[in-house]
Amino acid sequence: MKITASAAAAVLLAAIALPALAETLTPSKLLENPAAFEGKSVTVAGTVSHLQVSKTLFRKVTGFQLCDEKCIVVIDQTNATRHDGESATVSGTFQASFKGPKRTFKNVVLIR
Repeated sequence: MKITASAAAAVLLAAIALPALAETLTPSKLLENPAAFEGKSVTVAGTVSHLQVSKTLFRKVTGFQLCDEKCIVVIDQTNATRHDGESATVSGTFQASFKGPKRTFKNVVLIR
């Protein structure tokens, strides 16, 4: 089977246009260079720790740390069911600083 130059070029352009699969990071890897991920979508895997559910006037928000050797903060506005000690993979937007209603958090993945 013979492939024409135009067909090969079309396949190459399609491959370039496809978004790259996102790498799943660990908290330690993310914290090696947090500025590189500022405002970007990230996927992070680790162990859930210090789970808290807060109720506001308008909604319920789940917050926890996601850890390996280091920890990041996850603020989950979708309130997915989580448990302390379980392995979890989350996807959201990374923010080096996030101002909540009562305090400011560092190294946050925000899930909306």
